[in-house]
Amino acid sequence: MNGNGHSSIARPSANADALSGDFSAQASGQPEDDDLKLGPLLQALRRRRRLGLTAMAVTVAVGALFSLYQRAVHPTYAGGFNLLVSDPINADSGSESDSALKSLALPETGSTNTGTLIQVLGSPMLLNPVESRLGLAPGSLGSRLSISTPKGKNSGDGVLEMGLEWPNPEQGQEILEVLSREYLSYSLNQRQEKLTQGLAFLDRQAPELQERVNGIQNRLSSFRQANSFVEPGEQAVAIQERREELRTRKQELEQRVAQLQAQAAAVRSGRQKREAFQGGGKELAGGAFSKLLEQLTQVEKDLAEAQVNFTDSSPLVVELRAKRDRLRPLLQRRELDDIETSLSENQSQQNEIRRQLRQLDQRFSANPQKIKQYDALQQQLEVARANLTSYIEARESFRLQVAQRTVPWKVIAPPAFGGRPVKPNLQRSLLVSVLLGGLVGVGAALLRDRLDPVFHDPGELKDALPLPLLGVVPYLSGTESRTISEVLEAMEGGERFEVRESLRNLFANFRMLRADKTLRLVAITSATPGEGKSTSTALFAETLAQLGQRVLLVDADMRRPRLHRFVGLDNGVGLSSLLTDASLDVAATVQTAQSGLDLLSAGPMPPDATRLLSSERCAVVVEQIRQLPGYDLVLFDTPPALPLGDPVLLAEHLDGLLFVVGLGRVNRELPLQAFERVRSTGVDVLGMVGNQPYRRVRRRSRGYGYGYGYGYGYGSKRYGDHYGGYEHLASHYDTASENGSDAAKPTPALARRGVRKFMRWLNHSD
Repeated sequence: MNGNGHSSIARPSANADALSGDFSAQASGQPEDDDLKLGPLLQALRRRRRLGLTAMAVTVAVGALFSLYQRAVHPTYAGGFNLLVSDPINADSGSESDSALKSLALPETGSTNTGTLIQVLGSPMLLNPVESRLGLAPGSLGSRLSISTPKGKNSGDGVLEMGLEWPNPEQGQEILEVLSREYLSYSLNQRQEKLTQGLAFLDRQAPELQERVNGIQNRLSSFRQANSFVEPGEQAVAIQERREELRTRKQELEQRVAQLQAQAAAVRSGRQKREAFQGGGKELAGGAFSKLLEQLTQVEKDLAEAQVNFTDSSPLVVELRAKRDRLRPLLQRRELDDIETSLSENQSQQNEIRRQLRQLDQRFSANPQKIKQYDALQQQLEVARANLTSYIEARESFRLQVAQRTVPWKVIAPPAFGGRPVKPNLQRSLLVSVLLGGLVGVGAALLRDRLDPVFHDPGELKDALPLPLLGVVPYLSGTESRTISEVLEAMEGGERFEVRESLRNLFANFRMLRADKTLRLVAITSATPGEGKSTSTALFAETLAQLGQRVLLVDADMRRPRLHRFVGLDNGVGLSSLLTDASLDVAATVQTAQSGLDLLSAGPMPPDATRLLSSERCAVVVEQIRQLPGYDLVLFDTPPALPLGDPVLLAEHLDGLLFVVGLGRVNRELPLQAFERVRSTGVDVLGMVGNQPYRRVRRRSRGYGYGYGYGYGYGSKRYGDHYGGYEHLASHYDTASENGSDAAKPTPALARRGVRKFMRWLNHSD
């Protein structure tokens, strides 16, 4: 209960600020993600699939018919032959040097440049004579002749495939035969011309080559005389052998020096044995050394015998020991002198060997340069002689080939022309037509959807209007003759649940609006007629009643009252009666539709509804309605806001106003105009509700308009596309007849009616 003792909708305040922020973000119109998404494109294609499929079918049909016509009236046949091409000169004849000479004599020969050859064979230089000979129009062969290499591993083996497309197969066969002969004649002429040029080149080069051979021979003879040898290689071998001998002798002398130095060290230390003295005495000493050695040996022998027979102090032993000590230094000195003499002689021999090696090194270092010069002259002479011989052989070979008239190219597959048309290719043409039809269908669907000035989905609605989108409720058809409850009961269980769930979500979002303000009396309007405002209001009220809320419906559209039919009641005494008769009691005029849902009908149609709503009596009646006890929410169904000012006049006395926008049914500019018009008056616009066709239920009838019974039943036309402006609609809104404007229209002819039905079906947005 609120402060006045009346019930009101309880709204949680904890999440109110957060959801208010979300609504503000939605109202800002900024997309949450700027990335390109395929979802909107797919949705557009789905909406316009009839137009897209029709455009595709028409394109495919036209393409198929055109292909069949071309096949029957202007067929094209194909034929061809294979040509083995090679260089005009046989590249495999002769040796490698002969081939090199031919490449010099014939600079343009060698491996065939396939790309250039194809350009030449398809050039007017070769095709114009054929066209003139066969009486064809100039240039007619060039556009129909194709030259290519075969596909596969051996595509570069010198084989060309000649193809010709021609409308007459007999004439095409004749053209191929003439072309094959023309190509063979061209190859023979090219061969003869190049051979003649090569032979002339060789004839000019022969004297120069002979003169070069003679000059090199003279230079080689002068070099031999200047260096006094016939073959410098043999002299280098002799020098190398002598150098090896001297190096070996030098190594032996160095080893002998080491031995003598070791003997001298042994002599100085007294470790030289007598056997060594005797072994070396022949080399190191003469007769004097031998005598000293014999004396020392005899003294040592006598000393040994005396020591056996006498004591060490015996005069004989003392004398022999003194004699031995005198002989040993003499023998050692003589031996060292002999060793020094041998070392001096060894050093002299090594010095001589070094001198001889230096001389040989000097001679050997100079010899490679001479050998190099000699070899260079010899190689030049050999090359010159080989070139001269090759030129002579090539010249004779060219003369022989000029005398012959062998055709270098061969037709390996004879000319043949098929008897069945190859163009147009029905399979390929059909595939191209399908692809083109798909592109045309997609383009037509997207273009039509782009040019359609309506809201197709809730995302577009959020981007266009600066209002929070509270929810999207389904549009229900069939409410003209049945109540809302009957329509819902006719649905399947799953469909009915989805409808109820969308309305519950709307209620959940509605509760979180204006956390700082009590929302109890709320007006519901739309920009234009036909957006499902009254149906959505009735559905919303019935859902709230089922959720335990007590709701009062007020039909404030006194020009076209409808809510009484939606809830199954009569339109007797109502709002217009209360506005014109102050004696009536508000509570007495309220009717009960079902548990938790009451209705205050519109009442009799007044002559000037706007004057009633702008009167002081209107504020009094609204306050009386506000004072009715027990209602959680009072919903006012008002006329459209764009053509009429009734919603604004009534909303000034209420807590706020909700906008219902029909998706796919109203020009997208009109809701924004209506919102700006209402906001300029200071009315609190709470948010908007989308009304979208329910796709799983039976498709909505194209004849459904606003259906108020007084004549703006625009049928399938979207509001804003038919009327020039809302000023005109306001007049039309008030003056329309009760039976509708379509009844006064003459019945169109059958053909025109069929065309109109087809166009409506084609432009239908699913």
